[in-house]
Amino acid sequence: MNQDALAPETEYRVVRSDTPVDVDGFKIGEPTGEIMCEACHRRAKNIDEIPHAQDCPQRWTRTDFWRERFLIR
Repeated sequence: MNQDALAPETEYRVVRSDTPVDVDGFKIGEPTGEIMCEACHRRAKNIDEIPHAQDCPQRWTRTDFWRERFLIR
């Protein structure tokens, strides 16, 4: 099913650092630039490119921007 990745019923969150700046370059609590799927806990820098788990209910979610540019019609 093609869901909208930005729809209110999809669940993602911005990943925040939980280590000191000397470990990953980010202060504790600072956004890392990654987005995480709340269903399967996989993450990526782009919401459309998260490598969701095979059984993730959000596996086929994409933004309209992605669909308009990359789906063959």
